[in-house]
Amino acid sequence: MLSFNQKRQLRRVATSPIMQGVLLLVCIFMAHSAYGRYAIARDMAERRIAAEREVAELEGRRAALKEQVQYITSERGIEAEMRRQFDIAREGERVVIILDEPVAAE
Repeated sequence: MLSFNQKRQLRRVATSPIMQGVLLLVCIFMAHSAYGRYAIARDMAERRIAAEREVAELEGRRAALKEQVQYITSERGIEAEMRRQFDIAREGERVVIILDEPVAAE
C-alpha cells in the first residue's frame, strides 16, 4: 500500500499540466484514428452497395442473353435471323422492301 506522501506525489503528477497535455494529445490521436477507420468503413459500405447493384444488373443481362441464345439456337430463331439479316425468302414467298416516301424540299 502506498504511503500518504507517495499518494500525494502521484496525485500531483497526474494533475500536472504537462500530464494533462499528454493525455489530451493521446485522446486527440485516438479520436483521429477512430474517425479514419470510420471513414474507411463508410467508403467500403458504399463500394459494397455499388458492387451488389452491378452484380444484380449483370445477372439480369445474363438472363436476357441466355434467353436470346436459346431463341437464336432454335430453328425458328435461325430462320428469323436469316430473314432479318439477308432478306431471304422461302420458295413461293416474295421479299418486299418498303421505302419511305421522299420528303419534298420546301
